[in-house]
Amino acid sequence: MAALVLIADDESGVRFGLVALCQQAGYRTIEAGSGREVLEQVATHQPDLVLLDLNMPEGSGLDILPQLVEPADAPSVVILTGYADVRTAVQAMRLGADNLIEKPVSSEDLREVIDRILVGRCIKDERDLLRREVSELRPSEVIGHSPAMGRVFEHVERLAKAPSTTVLITGESGVGKELIARAVHDRSDRAEQPFVAINCAALAENLLEAELFGYEPGAFTGGNPKGHKGLIASAGHGTVFLDEIGELAAPLQAKLLRLLQERTYRRVGGNSDQIMHARIVAATNRDLVTMADEGTFREDLYYRLNVLSIVVPPLRERPEDIALLAVHFLASFGEDLGRTFSGFSEGAMDRLRGYNWPGNVRELRNTVERAALFATGGMIPAEQIELESRPNQADPAHGTLLPMPSNKLKDMERFLIEKVVNDCAGNRSLAARELGINRTTLYNKLREYGEVTE
Repeated sequence: MAALVLIADDESGVRFGLVALCQQAGYRTIEAGSGREVLEQVATHQPDLVLLDLNMPEGSGLDILPQLVEPADAPSVVILTGYADVRTAVQAMRLGADNLIEKPVSSEDLREVIDRILVGRCIKDERDLLRREVSELRPSEVIGHSPAMGRVFEHVERLAKAPSTTVLITGESGVGKELIARAVHDRSDRAEQPFVAINCAALAENLLEAELFGYEPGAFTGGNPKGHKGLIASAGHGTVFLDEIGELAAPLQAKLLRLLQERTYRRVGGNSDQIMHARIVAATNRDLVTMADEGTFREDLYYRLNVLSIVVPPLRERPEDIALLAVHFLASFGEDLGRTFSGFSEGAMDRLRGYNWPGNVRELRNTVERAALFATGGMIPAEQIELESRPNQADPAHGTLLPMPSNKLKDMERFLIEKVVNDCAGNRSLAARELGINRTTLYNKLREYGEVTE
């Protein structure tokens, strides 16, 4: 349907000419001869644009302009005046007008201005609609029909009904802990509020604190001069997801404990307490009980986090889900690539089912993505299923060990550490677990080798 334009001018002759110009351009029109009539017409017909004369009885253009532009669905407004000057233009723009045209109005100028404004309005409306639709989308459903995942689904539904209780999600790297956290959020009363995620291992201690709690203006050099409200405040009444919680440094563990106990926190550089309204969901692939016994993780914090917990099983413990996940990923990549896949050959599926999946669902997804990228469509053959070996493993077929550069212990240690870090794609947390050392020790070793400078 053509856009509706309200012609607002106290002179009937001017209205007649403007109506003719607008209708000739393909727009529908309605009229008003006073400020009061303008407000009535806008309330009744909700026009897309108002051509508004500044000098009218019962409310001048500048008088009624604030009321016109106040609603969220307000029409665009173009001021018409025979007394255009800089002061009037500035005042009208400050009050919310989209443009200003001096009378007498030429058909070319009028059509150009109206077309530009309405096209821009249409684009904005479409963009806002897309944003609303995207914000309403839920992340991909957690997929699985194995008994192990059935128990996970039961826990998700149960925890979603307790939307204020802290949740701890545990499981190996790559099992989909964040997806489970999102499922808990989406099924709870907090679903319409933000879901804010932060990786505790991705930031240095001081940056993590500032990002999580926020900071006041001037709190530290290099920060935003206006300050930062932090992710907890950004989450509002939603959910804060703390991934890799086992990597938190001791000082931050103490602050997180206070946050969970008192539901208050302080921004970096601040002197007053802020109230937390969000729910905390944490996740880790570390054994927090062992860490607590070793003194690297606070025992009291562990019990505060582990009020309600979900253990996500590794993919090797739910082989029934491998085919279902693989087909789901293939269909998703097919949509992204614009290709139609009919599935996996029997040999390809045998390879997928026969693999141990040390990288869990993440590794399966990457494997299917590689296969989809190199296939043009149809059936995925077995030879396109490329499976990776675990880092730092001997070849079971030949019993060979990793080749070492020398017999010196220091050289062997460096070679092994660098290889595992490389095989883990630079993920230091994963590499540290593979090596059986903590992340700080690994970091110090890499710094000793000159491979980190921060």
